Amino acid sequence: MAKFKGFVKIASSFDLMEVRMAVAALEGADIMAIAPGTELSNTLPHASLAFGPMEIHVPADKADEAAALLNAVAAGTVIPHDQRDLMEDPEDPPEPLRTDATIGDKIRNLLGFVVGGVSQPLKGLLVEKRKRD
Repeated sequence: MAKFKGFVKIASSFDLMEVRMAVAALEGADIMAIAPGTELSNTLPHASLAFGPMEIHVPADKADEAAALLNAVAAGTVIPHDQRDLMEDPEDPPEPLRTDATIGDKIRNLLGFVVGGVSQPLKGLLVEKRKRD
């Protein structure tokens, strides 16, 4: 059962700016989005990791479209129509940005967890991959 009637969770992140940018992209595409954890993270930024990741919810009928949009934004394949003429070749999409953690990052994070009992939160926006009915 969903937390908000008629809405489903499509993404989550520990980074407040990632959540705000995703909500702005969704609203720019005329998809209503709510992110209930953002105000709490603004109020208590030092305790934001204890509350878990902030979630983004959209209406259930727009969930697949919203997830596709956020995945396209993360891959760097969404280009504003008014800026296509600024690219070298407007027909070629830009190369996707690499946001994956390297092996060294993963080892440092694991070592920090084993030695200190803490780990770094995941970076970036985690978009839900499941298909909705």
